[in-house]
Amino acid sequence: MIHFDMRTNVRELIAGYGKHFDDVRGAVRKGVRSARPGTDAILNAEVDAAFRVRDQRMRRSWRLAVPGSGEIKLIVSNLMRGFGLHVRGGTISPKHGTRLLVPINTRGGTRIGTKKFYRMIDWLRREKLTVIIGNILYVRVPTNQSRRGGVAVGSRVQKRFRSRFQGSKKRPSGFEINLNAEGLTPIAVLRPSVTLRARFDNTRIVLTRIMPLINQGIAAEMARVR
Repeated sequence: MIHFDMRTNVRELIAGYGKHFDDVRGAVRKGVRSARPGTDAILNAEVDAAFRVRDQRMRRSWRLAVPGSGEIKLIVSNLMRGFGLHVRGGTISPKHGTRLLVPINTRGGTRIGTKKFYRMIDWLRREKLTVIIGNILYVRVPTNQSRRGGVAVGSRVQKRFRSRFQGSKKRPSGFEINLNAEGLTPIAVLRPSVTLRARFDNTRIVLTRIMPLINQGIAAEMARVR
């Protein structure tokens, strides 16, 4: 007859399971870590295929993690702000006011940061240099008001304004002065909301490309555990 002490033997079983579980978790972590060069290359190739990358943080912000407690699972995420919207798709609406400002006419096709953009807008509004025509926000660019030096009135943008608007080494703004027939420069489009489609299939990429590579690394580590 086999004697089984419920309190003692169950405790031993749980302890043995816990040790084995921790070994498995450790092997998974090591397997994920060993696969990182390959997974980074795959994720960055997928990013390049889905986006015209201008901000390199999109490539540097990938994180692959195995939580230290609970069930063993892999978390693949990009920490760049707003990246989840590209995965899920969705609509952006203004937090304050009725319309969004979408920057246009940025220098060399580069992006401009949100804080820098709104600092520029605040400055232009304080100087009373903005006008809205047909859902486009324009800058009413100040031009010369004299014929000094043989330059016709209104034919040249004031040098001081150009330096503040286009920026310098100390204060870059990122915008070009592109005058239209009315002497205005477009700076932003006004929209009630902006809808973004899902552009990055994170689930497909992880299941079909990332997991096979990680499974190889985990299998190699598990062989050492056994």
